[in-house]
Amino acid sequence: MADNGAAGNGEYQTFSGAGFGTLMLKLNTTGPRPTPPVASSRAYLRGSLPSVYQDGDFGMRFVGALEEMLDPIVAVLDALPAHFNPDHAPRDVLDLMAAWLGVDLDESQDLPAQRETVRQCAELGRRRGTVRGLELALALRFPTVPLRVEDEGGVRWTVDPKSKPEAAPKPSFVVYCDKPIPESMQAAIARCVDEFKPVHTTYRLRVKKEAAK
Repeated sequence: MADNGAAGNGEYQTFSGAGFGTLMLKLNTTGPRPTPPVASSRAYLRGSLPSVYQDGDFGMRFVGALEEMLDPIVAVLDALPAHFNPDHAPRDVLDLMAAWLGVDLDESQDLPAQRETVRQCAELGRRRGTVRGLELALALRFPTVPLRVEDEGGVRWTVDPKSKPEAAPKPSFVVYCDKPIPESMQAAIARCVDEFKPVHTTYRLRVKKEAAK
């Protein structure tokens, strides 16, 4: 048998009957989770005092004043994981995280794009010097520009063991932009490619021409 009104506020549902006595379950509630209580409301200093000191009014009020003074510091410590989460970090902490991770944030980008750059920095560092890493870097820096990378790799071989194969060309690749962009953006793309490409490779940037009027 269920009694929905036993708790009075609708947050609990009570089941009673033969076989299990009384069982009270807390119903799931929706909405944002409440913030952690501050230090002074938790009385974490006052509650840690020996009982002989808890009987004195002056000592409890004095320690309570210290708890209120420490409230801002304890609140920061309670929310410290969120401060270093790229999704929630304040802008100054986000810049600090980028400096720690060796990532240069583009100040012309909006804040969500900068957060995504910090979030992907581990993957970007792991794939640095590869086609996938270059594609990821270009996608993070220029999310609205259709860019693709084509590798011009190849091999040289011979069936005659006495002859030397022809010298292979220097490794290179081509970055294609499938829509017209201004020269300033072309220069920015070139700087990004220079930063994330393998040091021994060369490349060409090909941008689609504007349609003839």
